[in-house]
Amino acid sequence: MQIAEQIRPKEMGDLFSQNERLKIPSYQRRYSWEKEQFEDLWRDLNKTGSEGGHFFGTIVFMSNIHVAQGTNEIDIVDGQQRITTVSILLCAIRDHLREFYDEDDTNQRVETIEEALWIVNRDGEKQGMRLTLGNLDHDSYENLVNGYVNEVENEKIELAYKFFQERLDTECRNLSEVKELHDRILDQLIYVSITAKGHSEAYQLFETMNNRGLSLSPIDLMKNYLLMKASKRGDTSENRVEDLWGDIIQNIDSLSDIHDSGETFFRQYFMSSHLLGINQKITKSKLYDPTFTDTIDESENVEELLEDIREKSALFRRLLQQDISRFSDSENSEINRLLRDAEIVSITPFTLFLRAFSESDDVDLLKEIIRRSNALLIRRQICDRNTGPHDTIFNHLAQNAFESDNPIQYIVDYLESEGRFPNDDQFRRHFVQEDFSRTDRTKYILSKIEEIHFGHGGKEVVESRYRVHIEHILPERPGKNLTKLWLEPFGITEDEHDDFKKRIGNLTLLEDDPNISASNRSLKKKQEYYTENATDFKMTHELEDQDQWGISEIEARSERLAQIAAEEVWIL
Repeated sequence: MQIAEQIRPKEMGDLFSQNERLKIPSYQRRYSWEKEQFEDLWRDLNKTGSEGGHFFGTIVFMSNIHVAQGTNEIDIVDGQQRITTVSILLCAIRDHLREFYDEDDTNQRVETIEEALWIVNRDGEKQGMRLTLGNLDHDSYENLVNGYVNEVENEKIELAYKFFQERLDTECRNLSEVKELHDRILDQLIYVSITAKGHSEAYQLFETMNNRGLSLSPIDLMKNYLLMKASKRGDTSENRVEDLWGDIIQNIDSLSDIHDSGETFFRQYFMSSHLLGINQKITKSKLYDPTFTDTIDESENVEELLEDIREKSALFRRLLQQDISRFSDSENSEINRLLRDAEIVSITPFTLFLRAFSESDDVDLLKEIIRRSNALLIRRQICDRNTGPHDTIFNHLAQNAFESDNPIQYIVDYLESEGRFPNDDQFRRHFVQEDFSRTDRTKYILSKIEEIHFGHGGKEVVESRYRVHIEHILPERPGKNLTKLWLEPFGITEDEHDDFKKRIGNLTLLEDDPNISASNRSLKKKQEYYTENATDFKMTHELEDQDQWGISEIEARSERLAQIAAEEVWIL
C-alpha cells in the first residue's frame, strides 16, 4: 500500500455532508473520552477563530464496495472517539439553539445540524443516522441524536453532552457566538483522511503510524494484527473473526470500573489458559508482541482460539461483576460475596479464579481457592511484601494446581514454600503497626474479624459489608472537643494521637448513621450512642464497658485483633 496516495486533507464539514454512512464496527472499543479530552477540544475550537484552522489529526477509514446510487458504508478504524465527540457536540448545539433562541432565527442552522447527524435524501427525508456506534453505545447515541436526552443511559456519552451543554450555556453569550462555534467545527477543523481497502492494508498502516510515534494501545494493535492475519488465511472467515472479537470487546468493555480492563483480561487469560499453557508472567510491554502475535501465528485454528477467548471473557466479566449463577441461590450468594471481597483485596488472583471456574463446578473447592488467595494477599499487603511476584504466583497456580489430584493441597504447599506466605509472627507484628484508612479494604478486614471471631457480621454485613461504616473510637479529626474530651482526660499527646488514631485497635464498625452522630463525642456519649442505636456488631458492643480509652487500650486491642487475624481469619 502506498500510504501517500491515500492521504486526503479535508474539513470536518466534508465528513458530515457526503453520501456515506460512518460505522464504528463492533470489534472497536467503546466510547471512552473523559473531561480532559473534552476540555482540550473546546479549547482548540475557541482558538480557531483567531488562529485559523485546527488540525484534528488523522482519521483512518476502511471502505467497502462503492456504489454510485444509494448510501455507502465506511468503517472507522481509527478516529472514532473524535468523530463521536464532535457528533455529540453538534447535538448539544442543536438543543441549545432550540432551548434559548427563537425558532425563526435558528431553523436553518438546526436543519444544517440535522443533515450532519442524519443521511437525508433529496426530499429531506431521514434515511438513517450518519454515524452508527457499536453495540454497547448505540442506543444511547441514537436517543441523543433523536433529542431524547433523558433516555441516554451511557455515562460517557451523557458526560460529554452535559460538558458541552454547560460550556454553551456559560461561554456562548449570544446567537452569533453559537453560530460561529458551529461554523468553526465544520469549516476549520481539518483532518487527514486515509482510506484502507482491507484489514491487511489497515494493519500495515497502523504499524507504520505506531512506529512513527503514534502510540496505540496493545488492544488496538492486537485487533489489527488479528484482522490482518484473518484476511490472509484461507481457512478463516474474516466476518466470523470480526464478530468474535466484537463479542470479546463487548464483554471486557462492560467492566468500566476496571482500569485498562482489556489489557487486564488478556494478561490474565494468557497466564491462566490451559489451552496455551504459558508458564511465565505476561507484562503489559509483552502482551501484544510477542505473546499475542506468537499465539495467533502458531494457532492452527484462529476461530477456535477466539471462541475460547470469548468464553473466558464472558466468565471474567461474571467473576468481576460477582454474577456467578451456576450453583444454588445460597451458594451463588456466598461465592459472589467472596469474589467481591477478592476484588477489594486485589484483582491479581483472578488469573487463578479464571482457570478454577473453567475447570471445576465444586463450589467448596472454589470457595477455598478464593479464601486462600485473599489470605495470601492480605498477609503480603500488611507485611509490605513486594507485589512484583504476585502475577508469577497466580500464573504458576493456574497452570499447575489443577494438574494435581488435590488442587487445594498443591496451593497450600506452594504458598508455604520459599516464604511466600508471611508467618503468624510477621503478620501480627505488622498488623499491629499498620495505619488503616477509610477504605473498602478496611471494612472488609473489620467485618471478616466480626464474622469469623464474633460469630456473625451484623445485618448490614450479611447484605453487603461495604455499606457499613468505619468508626474511630479515639476521634480522627482534631478540634477543641478532641483535646478537651480525649487527649487531656486520657493523657494522650498530639503526636500519639497522630500515630494511633488509625491503628486497628482504635477502629470498629457501625451501621446506618456514619460517624456523624458518634464522631467527636466523649467516650461515655459514644458508648451510649452504640447502645441506643442497637448496632449488631459484637466488636462494637464490647466497647460499652470501657472506663477509659488511651494508648494502652488501643495497643491492647490492636494486639488482640492481630492475633485473631493471624490465627482465625487469614489462614491457609
